[in-house]
Amino acid sequence: MNDIKQMAILFASTILDNESLKGEITNEIVKEVVDRVSAMNIIPGDEFNKEELIEILFSQFRMARGSMTEITNNIEPWLNNEKANINFDLWKRYILYMKKKDPLFPINDLDDFTDKILDKCVNPKQNGSWDRRGMVVGHVQSGKTSNYVGLINKAVDAGYKIIIVMAGTISSLRRQTQERIDAGFVGISSSAYLLNNKENRLIGVGESEVSTQIYPFTSSFYQKADEGDFSVKIANNSNIPIGKNPVVFVIKKNKTILENLIDWLSKDPNIRFIEGQPKLFDVPALIIDDEADSASVNTAKSINEAKTINKLIRTLLNIFNQNTFIGYTATPYANLFIPQEFDDKLKSIVREKEYLVGKDLFPKDFILNINTPPNYFGAAKVFGLVNPVTGESNEPLNVFRPILDNHISPFCINTGIKDKDDNYILKAPTNKDVLPDHIPLSLENAIKSFILTCAIRRLRGQENKHNSMLIHVTLYVKWIDRVALLVNEKLEIFKNNIASNDSVFLEELKYIYENDYLPTTESTLLNLNYTDSSIKIHTWDSVKTELRKSVSKIEVRSVHGTRSTSQLEYHKIEEIDYNLDTKKVGVSVIAVGGSRLARGITLEGLSVSYYLITTKMYDSLMQMGRWFGYRPGYVDLCRLYTTDLIFEWFNHITMATEEMRADFNDIARRPGQKPEDYKLKVRNHPGLLTITSLAKLNFSEIIEISFSGKNRQTYQLTKSETVIKNNYNAFNSLFMSLGYPKEIKYNKGNDKMPKYLIYRNCNTEIISDFLDKFQTDTPSIKNANLSDYIKSQKEINSWNVVLVSNTESRVFINSSGATDFKKGEREKNENVIPYTLKWKEGEISLGCNVRNQLSISYDSKYYFISKNQIDDISDRQIDLKKQKITSNDEIKNERKSEKNGLLLIYALDQRATPNANFNIPIIGYSIHFPEIKNEKKVSYIATLNEDLDNDVMVDDDNLENE
Repeated sequence: MNDIKQMAILFASTILDNESLKGEITNEIVKEVVDRVSAMNIIPGDEFNKEELIEILFSQFRMARGSMTEITNNIEPWLNNEKANINFDLWKRYILYMKKKDPLFPINDLDDFTDKILDKCVNPKQNGSWDRRGMVVGHVQSGKTSNYVGLINKAVDAGYKIIIVMAGTISSLRRQTQERIDAGFVGISSSAYLLNNKENRLIGVGESEVSTQIYPFTSSFYQKADEGDFSVKIANNSNIPIGKNPVVFVIKKNKTILENLIDWLSKDPNIRFIEGQPKLFDVPALIIDDEADSASVNTAKSINEAKTINKLIRTLLNIFNQNTFIGYTATPYANLFIPQEFDDKLKSIVREKEYLVGKDLFPKDFILNINTPPNYFGAAKVFGLVNPVTGESNEPLNVFRPILDNHISPFCINTGIKDKDDNYILKAPTNKDVLPDHIPLSLENAIKSFILTCAIRRLRGQENKHNSMLIHVTLYVKWIDRVALLVNEKLEIFKNNIASNDSVFLEELKYIYENDYLPTTESTLLNLNYTDSSIKIHTWDSVKTELRKSVSKIEVRSVHGTRSTSQLEYHKIEEIDYNLDTKKVGVSVIAVGGSRLARGITLEGLSVSYYLITTKMYDSLMQMGRWFGYRPGYVDLCRLYTTDLIFEWFNHITMATEEMRADFNDIARRPGQKPEDYKLKVRNHPGLLTITSLAKLNFSEIIEISFSGKNRQTYQLTKSETVIKNNYNAFNSLFMSLGYPKEIKYNKGNDKMPKYLIYRNCNTEIISDFLDKFQTDTPSIKNANLSDYIKSQKEINSWNVVLVSNTESRVFINSSGATDFKKGEREKNENVIPYTLKWKEGEISLGCNVRNQLSISYDSKYYFISKNQIDDISDRQIDLKKQKITSNDEIKNERKSEKNGLLLIYALDQRATPNANFNIPIIGYSIHFPEIKNEKKVSYIATLNEDLDNDVMVDDDNLENE
């Protein structure tokens, strides 16, 4: 970054920091500040780009505002009172480094979040023994490492002396984390320091001088395996005393490594033996457990037993008499079920010495939930989910491209080209030695998309940014190797086609650009809930001029654990190290890999993902979503190629996750709530059994379910004639049992067709009978649980049933799946479909409601309701005494006060989804439970769906081979 731009950002940021104390930073304020900075004439004769500065500042102060909610166990704040006594030199140099590295980085959020987290840690100046356990819940690829590196800097400024970061179970992830720690905290190359006679080779934050010297005990060095992980020999040769200057260890969660570290620390000169147990006294330690849901959780069935990694982590913590332990994860489900009880006599044997294991790792003291800012490209944006707190819904971003058996690409369909290459899914068979000899057209299209993305980013001024594509089709090294070879061969052909101006190939790219990229960019600009001025529409001619430069930079890299190439066909297996881009021209890479891409390295500038690995463990599946993250200036260029089934699984986990996060925020608003209260609420959550393996839950098989204050909607309906007819019959039976309605409401100005048929104080047996008969695959709905719960509640005053009708004469049927917002509304293109309910007392004609299914899931066997929402804010309050409520929170509070349950039923227009034309309405429902103080929970024996209890297949790419 040039000096004038850097100084302009610094001046403007300082002004806006002061302005933010007064209130919200608006676009007008940002523009006004930029004008003021421009008028300062910072460097005479030197000018900066005002538009670019506005974009940077807008990103930092407006777009990238996240938030944090917290549940704590009576922790007394200390940081504000202590700040005046702390010299935050390390933190200050870290934010200078981050601003220089990425002007768009949300420094203000990071400062706020790390202050809140540090305030939950014990003050390192506090005397005596202390042990604190906490957890920070983030989102996949949401800046977790930057967060804890920032925390580490502040913690050491405050007085922590030992930092231990447990960076997953995979060597490449540990090395990548080490590099981030070196650049953002240590300030020198750990490899140079430990292997080159303590050479101080400055990197990252090291360019800013501070008085604190930090000593690394691990490095990013590797030859055949991960030689930079903790080594007793290197630690002894370092001759660095523990407790004087701050030291840092970045280690894998590995049996040998943990045992070596425990044994080495127990021999420290400052160790005291208390009742025969070694204790390192008065050396405040901060231990960060990255990927805290992986390997750390004890899957033993009794508190009197512990699995190896869990036992060793607890033993390590128990060595320190002063420690704060924080687990970082995006998928915390298993961690919440860690028992708080522990066997205080449980021991581990390390190097023939006995150690007490100590407490388990439940975050008993605090859980902090990071809510992402609007510009985070996460699962909710991919699937277009309803915010479970506000009820606000967003259209999904159009990034999903289905991979199908016998798939013919859109280009082939429209040009008449047929190709035998596109007749299979690129997945490893049971016999992993049977290797593919070509790649399918769906993968060719993905590679072409990546070439287009790289070219378009150049047009947007991002020619020196990193570009990455992920290909994740198998965990077997032989297959990874072969696929990388085939992809590289195809890429070379594409490079030659572009270099020679091959008209046929260029026409293919043009077709993809005009029929995929252009409409996606247009819809993204309409549907984004934040402003990104870098996203622009480009002409094909301008894109074509950048193709040669963009494709020439792309290389294919095979990512796996085998270091020797003698048995491999493809020899480009070097680690993807973006730091080697010393000329700052940007790296463009297609990464073909297995588990290291699932829970391993971060792919910078990831835009195109081709993903086929199938795990049905939802926490594992969510972690594999490497395509989530921040995509400034190119979110419209991202593509996810995967199967409908995998897409549906991601939809399921996202719904359950968002509901649990809403539970967290709900509990956080209540005074006096502790982490164990959240644990209990999650345990009672009906979506639990779609979350993780029973082996990780560590609780009785008797589960109690709560629906207090919940809303369950049938957003996923089966497009089966049998099921649709069954549900319509259940619908008819319900209303025949309820009889002719005593209360009918019409829309104002329309008395021809009713809007609502309202039944109050309904017999719960009639409602339960309907729910028992109704068939749905919506993950959070188990019919028996709902009906049993309804029948068991004595505190609900009444159950009301409301049939919602469509009173309009014309409706919008979205036959293409693409929504047109350009006119401000959807054009009403069809007549409403009527249907009739008949009783002895008479009959009533009603109109079918329309919930259009989006095109991204057209090929599914399910009818996914657009926006995943059946009802709306008017319907949810129709039975309440208080009306015209404007927020969902108010509706929930009113329903809690009145203690009324509500079942809303909708007859849906079959034309809104393909392949469901059976000439009867498709029935959906939404059920609202009031919050009940003394509810009677429903108990049942927990049996996980066998389809969900399968983890990823074991592969050649594992720790033992390193």
